[in-house]
Amino acid sequence: MKMTSKSDYALRVLIYLQKKKARVKIQQIADDYSISKNHLSVVVNTLADLGYVTTTQGPHGGIEFNEKMADHSVGDVLKQFEDFDIVECFSGEAGSCTIRSNCKLKGMLKKASSAFMNELKQYRIRDLV
Repeated sequence: MKMTSKSDYALRVLIYLQKKKARVKIQQIADDYSISKNHLSVVVNTLADLGYVTTTQGPHGGIEFNEKMADHSVGDVLKQFEDFDIVECFSGEAGSCTIRSNCKLKGMLKKASSAFMNELKQYRIRDLV
């Protein structure tokens, strides 16, 4: 399993903002992490919609971490950016799977995915720094 760049960027933004403890521009984060401002903007917009960051428009605008979200889990953040239906039968649609009636893999993968998320739910966003 590999985390998407959106999840990676989301966690990086949250770490960055908690360390800075100030309003910063998206370009500053993009420059410091050497990542695309355009891709980062999409992630920041999602984080803002979810309440993890606050945004301010204008020449003195920028983004900052919403301290009220510090006790949310890392798992909560990742659930917003990742698709944890890692095989098609997780979503209830078996599709063209010809072995679904005898397959035990789905149960194994569900258990492993749950263990992964349960581990990440133990860590709070404030724990990232």
